[in-house]
This record gives sequence, C-alpha cells and structure tokens, in this order.
Amino acid sequence: MSDHPHIIFITADQMRFDCLSCYGNLGVQTPNLDALANESIVFDHAYCSTPLCVPTRTSIGSGKWPHTTRAIINGNRNSRHESPWHVLGREHRTFYETLCNTGYDLHHVGIQHIYADPSLEQRVPTTTIISSYDHEDYMESNGLPRTYHDFPDTDRDRDYVPAIEFDNGRMIAKRIPSARYCRPFPYDLEHFKDVYFTRCMEAEIAAADPTTPSAFVFQAWAPHPPMFAPEPYFSMYNPEDIELPENVGRWYDGMPPHVLLGTGGIRGCQLRRDEWKPIWAAYFGLVTLADECIGRVVKALKKHGFWEDALVVFTMDHGEALGSHRMFEKMTMYEESVHVPLFIKPPGGVTHGRRSQMVGHVDIGPTLCDYAGAPAIPGAWGASLRPILENTEAEWRDATFAEFNGDQARGFPSRAIFTERYKYVFHFAAGEELYDLWNDPLETRSLASDPAHQPLKNNLRERLTQWMKETDDILDIERDAEFTPPDWAAITRKSPPAGMA
Repeated sequence: MSDHPHIIFITADQMRFDCLSCYGNLGVQTPNLDALANESIVFDHAYCSTPLCVPTRTSIGSGKWPHTTRAIINGNRNSRHESPWHVLGREHRTFYETLCNTGYDLHHVGIQHIYADPSLEQRVPTTTIISSYDHEDYMESNGLPRTYHDFPDTDRDRDYVPAIEFDNGRMIAKRIPSARYCRPFPYDLEHFKDVYFTRCMEAEIAAADPTTPSAFVFQAWAPHPPMFAPEPYFSMYNPEDIELPENVGRWYDGMPPHVLLGTGGIRGCQLRRDEWKPIWAAYFGLVTLADECIGRVVKALKKHGFWEDALVVFTMDHGEALGSHRMFEKMTMYEESVHVPLFIKPPGGVTHGRRSQMVGHVDIGPTLCDYAGAPAIPGAWGASLRPILENTEAEWRDATFAEFNGDQARGFPSRAIFTERYKYVFHFAAGEELYDLWNDPLETRSLASDPAHQPLKNNLRERLTQWMKETDDILDIERDAEFTPPDWAAITRKSPPAGMA
C-alpha cells in the first residue's frame, strides 16, 4: 500500500440507511451501492453527529462535535443572531486543509455545506470546489430557474406550509416546502443537479494525474426533498407496491409533543398514513438516481486508475423520516434520521466484512487523514477507524452520541447516547426517551418511565452528561434541565460563536 493512497469520499443527502440491501432493503434498486458494499467493510452502527445538514457535514470535516465548534444549525441568514451559529471558526481545521498540506490534489464536486471563516475556498485555494452555486449558474445560463423555489407549477399556498422558528429565542414564523411538494422534475434529465455534478466529477477525474496523490469528494444532493425526480425515475416505482414500515404515520406514547412543533413534525403530522406512498415512490426514484450517479463516478475512478489502491468511504449526512413517527425530513433522534450507512474499502483491493462497533461522523475525518499519512486534525474528538478496520478485536468505545439544537435557528435542543442495544434521548425541558433497539427497532415503546429500566436510564444519562462536559457542550443537563428556546438569548450574550461580536 502506498504511503499516500488516493482518498475517495462519497455521500448522498438524506438517504435512509434501510434503503440499502445490506441494512434491510425497503425495495429500492441500488446496484452500484450494493456492489460497493460487497467490496467494503460495512458498519452496522454508524450515527450522524446531528440530524441536520450543515452542522453534521461540518462535524465530518472537522472531526469535532457541533457544540464544540459552535456550528450547530443550518443558519438563518436573515438573522444576525442565528446566522453565525452555522459558521466554523478559523481556529478549527478540517481534513481539507490537512490533505492539501500533505500534498494531495483535492477535487470537491457536489453539496458543500461547510460554512467557514475564512471560507473553505480560501482555506484550500488550490482545490477545485464545484457546488450548488455552480449548478444554479448553469441553470440560469440555460434559461432555467436557478432553484426549485422558482420551478413552474409551484404554488406557495399549496406547496409550502407555515412552521415555528426562533430568532435568538423569540418565536417567529416561516414557510417551508411541505411533504406534498412532490412532482416530476420539469426539465430534461441532463439539467438535474446530481447529473450535472456527475458530469463535472467525471471531467475532474479524467483530467487528474493518477501518479499524484488525489482526493475526490463527491456529494450527491438526491434524495433530499422536495421530491422532484426527473423521468424515468419519478415513475419508476408504483406507490401501490410500496409496503410502508409500521411506524409511518403513527404517534406513540412517550414521544415528546414538542417535536410536532419543529420543522419536521409540522410537515409530517399533516399527512395520513396512506398519503405517504406517492412520496415514498418519488423518494425511491431519487435514491436510484443517486445510486446511478455514484456508479458513474466509481466507473470513472476505475477507468482512470484511481480506485484499486484507494481508501473509499461512503456515508450519508443523515437519514429521512418519510412519515415515520409522523415526521418528515430529519431533525429527530429516531433511527430513520440519525442512523447512517457507512462503507469503507481500505486500500489494496476487495475487503469484505462487517463491524458492530459504535462509530460516528466525528471518526471520518481522522480516518481519511490516517490513511493519507497526514497529521491528525487538531483537536478532533473522533478517532481513526483504521484499528477496527484492520482488527475486529481492536479496543473501541461502546457508545456514540448525537445532538440537536434547532433547524435554521436555535430551537428545542436535545442530546442522545447510542449503544449497540439501547438509545437514550434527553430533551431539554421536554422529557426523556429510552428505546431497546433489539426488541423494538421501530421505536414504538419508550421505556423512559418504566420502573424496571430506571437504573439503565440513569446510567445512560450520567454517561451523556459526562460526554457533554468533556466535549465543552454549550449546555449542561444538570444546570440547564429546564432550558427552552428563549434561553438561547442568554447563550448568545455569554458565548457568541465565530463571527459574532
């Protein structure tokens, strides 16, 4: 194996782990990802740092928990209070800088959700970064709307719904696309964002030098909502043939009612169970489209000599509820949102196997740097997965964690700890949840109030509290147990994030 193997990092956006046959398969066609899984180590218990795009991708890049960097939300750019809370400060580094400083030619094509000060483009000026902004320019140059907000047949009253948001703890309203905003992409397939990204990445691969250490980051957008799938993908799956999981459209005792006030709950609770099938069908079409785009990228990497001796990592930023627990999109601690697929093909050819260790997004950046022969990311909380990739008996932690702090703005926060069997979730000022994932994988029965499980719950809560203290969390379970969104104003005054004076 080379001291500096090629690095290939691939993601899609918002794909449920159980869409893939190696995790159960809901009936979706993903032959390219299935093939990748068959030549990789598959992790059974991988979790995102937070079920939200910007902070969890920033966590992947930095190897740190969102609360550690204070990049904790997607960021409402219309609010001077909220927009800084999605920015990675200059004191925090990413694997992009580390790989480039080690001599890698780095190519990023696709979603780019690390908003940094200075920007990622400024941090790695020799890197090619092609993002959604480039696709918007491409659309405009072809006389087409820049984003889906301006597609024809869009009706703000029909397709958008009101939702609660907060501005420095003060409740405000916003309008967001509903789950029913689902129809065929109104233009030719070649104009779809991921097809454009795929062409760009194929060109980058073809122009790169396989004798020089190269890193390729390909981040597809699909199957992220709204469910605009180009044909033939929109009609590929018959809604009547889809068997919905039992928890779709269901509400269960023990679920905290405040989640229905959030962005995901306010949209998910508006649909009956039977209304989810057409949305699932369109989502499946987008999953298959993402799979085909990834397959084209893999084919190009193999053709041009970058694949065989490369470290290949595939994962997701987070999952998608699709009506499970009456939720839509992500933003909850239920398995459909926080459990992510993770495949890793070490350099040197085909490697089969599975791992049951508890791993997370914070471990990905350190893993990339380790295999690249690059220095560790300064201050990273994650650890390289290389020891357990190479030795199934290597010592490893028995739990991992996640957090949530709000969507576009800081709202109702929660923290969670995951072990191989149990999940404990602490909702500030809104109760607790405890699930036995072995006996209740769809999370239909919270055990938080069960007397027989109080010792277990208390132990997990203590471990969660300790993790928060060790990693410099903004919040403290003991001190802030009654914390509600208005209390974020005090946090702003006490501990402003990067870019906020």
